[in-house]
Amino acid sequence: MTWWAWVLIWTGLAVLLLATVTLLLWRLFRKAMTLLDDVGTLAERAEFLDIEDMPLPAQTIAVLADVRDIRARESARKAHRARRRSERHRVRIARARRITSVDASTRSWPTDWY
Repeated sequence: MTWWAWVLIWTGLAVLLLATVTLLLWRLFRKAMTLLDDVGTLAERAEFLDIEDMPLPAQTIAVLADVRDIRARESARKAHRARRRSERHRVRIARARRITSVDASTRSWPTDWY
């Protein structure tokens, strides 16, 4: 191959590389603009969550708190988790019963089956 063929090959490769990088940067720019637009929309919607106006709850150190308060708080947390767990279980069982029981008398079957 002559030297000018190598120059043409490498020039073509460089142009192809620049085109690819330009395309990728353009796509990244469009995604960044979409992201900034979504962040702006989110900021507008989340204005009512202004934390600066809300008073912070009093911090309690568990080591200095009364043992009965800690036990009551822990038992309330466990009871809440147990209620949530039993509710999820009840919903799952109800859904399972609903999707596994089919009344064949009310079902309309295709006419070509019989």
